[in-house]
Amino acid sequence: MKLHIRFIKSLWSFKSIASFRFLGVGSTIMYVLLLTLLCMIPVFSLFLVGLLTKNQPLNNFESFGLNTDQMQNFGSTLDGIFPIIIAVIYIVMYVLFSGILFSGASILAAVIIPVAQLLKRKQSYRHLWVLSCYSITIPSVLLTVLFFFNVHIPYSFLWFWILAFLICALSITKIPRKK
Repeated sequence: MKLHIRFIKSLWSFKSIASFRFLGVGSTIMYVLLLTLLCMIPVFSLFLVGLLTKNQPLNNFESFGLNTDQMQNFGSTLDGIFPIIIAVIYIVMYVLFSGILFSGASILAAVIIPVAQLLKRKQSYRHLWVLSCYSITIPSVLLTVLFFFNVHIPYSFLWFWILAFLICALSITKIPRKK
């Protein structure tokens, strides 16, 4: 199944997420990397627009402890190597966010094991890991949209993983029981 179809189905169908557990680990890794790339485009575009325009403040990044005046001054002094610096920043952000999603999906898969047992759905860690990777689609897109529109939710990282846990648990309920 193509990645964009899996992405669209992961946004609305718990049954589809449950059926994705049979997909390969390599395909799932590619999916998470492309999901990260897709979610990084709006974040990076806001970052880039904020650096290039002096009139628009970088309010989105103040919650991360970045002073907007310092960022703009730093950007204006590095005109010659600015594209290289931006490329490095984007790569670092991409690797960091990919690592957070992969490690979080791994922890989520371990946490969801008792839930699967409680629901009498015997699943291996590998299947639950793939399931948790597809369960982070909705929270990732939601958090990206909120960030893009400058909406800040307190403890958004915690809410992200609570929502991913609930989606994963609801997807497990769509797995047929063994007879």
